[in-house]
Amino acid sequence: MFKFTFQVEPDEETSSVALKDEKTKSSAETKGSSTTTEETPDVYPCEELTFDTSVLQNAVSPDVTNTFILTPDCSIEYLNHLALLDETFTDDIVTAESDHSDLIPNRYEGGLKVWECTYDLGQFLAASGERTAELHGKKVLDLGCGAGILGIEALLLGSSCVHFQDYNKDVLTKLTMVNYDLNCRSNETDEATKQSPTVNVKFYSGDWGCFTDKYQQTYDLILTSETIYSTQNYAKLLALFDRKLEPDGVVYLAAKTYYFGVGGGVRLFEQAIDKDGRFRYEVAWKCDTGVKREILRITRK
Repeated sequence: MFKFTFQVEPDEETSSVALKDEKTKSSAETKGSSTTTEETPDVYPCEELTFDTSVLQNAVSPDVTNTFILTPDCSIEYLNHLALLDETFTDDIVTAESDHSDLIPNRYEGGLKVWECTYDLGQFLAASGERTAELHGKKVLDLGCGAGILGIEALLLGSSCVHFQDYNKDVLTKLTMVNYDLNCRSNETDEATKQSPTVNVKFYSGDWGCFTDKYQQTYDLILTSETIYSTQNYAKLLALFDRKLEPDGVVYLAAKTYYFGVGGGVRLFEQAIDKDGRFRYEVAWKCDTGVKREILRITRK
């Protein structure tokens, strides 16, 4: 059985959890540092995944879910992956767990954990009418979605199109899709929705570079959390923003100010944005207590 440590209640003190998470990511980076940085043919396949309700049967019960309360009238139920049996996953994820690692290069990128900056961004988006209105009727990409909490929030707050993207296929089919089904799928069984579907939901696995090149969809909003811990991916991430963001679109990026021992963080990503030259940014929110965390609002110049 998986024994992940992650924060259940978003408003609890996060510092001890965050430090443990950062230590894990640091260990993962160290394990992968001896591998070549050149792209090899053996990268994780990029593909659009079919939502299969038969896979989801008996996948969720109230005993294995947690609740993220965004507003009094909006909450998200999400799978508690402490209840996920390792034999239900591929060898890549089982290997990562047995090695106490959040990274298997070209195979698994930590998507089974709900990192604390996801809670930060979720609460930030729901904190004011202006920001919730920014989601209404918009095309949204939940990039590096993991459990899919941010994309589900966008759907619940009225986005017309939400696409979920994560590296590992297993994360999407056995975590993201289950959480989507738990919160949103029942709405799509209504007769009115069947006759006139209004929400476009898709799921994509694979590498960011491949995803950028293979699919042409653009988005009004890109939501992403804890995706800048590796500086090696900054160029690829900025290229994705450039190709996938509408001219007047917005990226909300939540991250720790520093990922100690790994090399990434908000300040280094800001430097990459400055050097790239295509975007402007501002710090929209920050937490200066415990492990320092921030949210960047990124737009085109």
